[in-house]
Amino acid sequence: MTVEAAFIVPLVIFVFAALIYFCSYLYTRCVLTQDCYILAFRAASDSDAYYKDDPGSYVMSKSDRVSGKKYYGSSKPYFSAVARGKEVEVLGKTVIRHSAINNVFGAIRNGWELEIMQKAEKREYAKHIRTIKRLKDIGLKE
Repeated sequence: MTVEAAFIVPLVIFVFAALIYFCSYLYTRCVLTQDCYILAFRAASDSDAYYKDDPGSYVMSKSDRVSGKKYYGSSKPYFSAVARGKEVEVLGKTVIRHSAINNVFGAIRNGWELEIMQKAEKREYAKHIRTIKRLKDIGLKE
């Protein structure tokens, strides 16, 4: 084995390991964003009288079902919700902890903490769509 290969092979292996590590981060971030929005949208549009005024209890009761087993390589996410006027805000938190290359990346020794917030507005979507369609129809007649 030559000297050049002694430097190139470990570098290529390191690049592949780093790509897998960063792709895992992006995957977890995308899934957490999706789950936060799904919970916010469902809490805002839920017509059940039990959860109508308290989106936090809705999010807590449905978060296990929505998150499922998608979060491999990270801790189980924690979700909380707050209602502000007509908006429902859902905050999701999780931590990604991988020990494969922690000695190389000293700054992320404790893992990456992800915190995502998504909002959804409380409204009757069927009525809203009908209103927009009606306004569009009126605009086309003139």
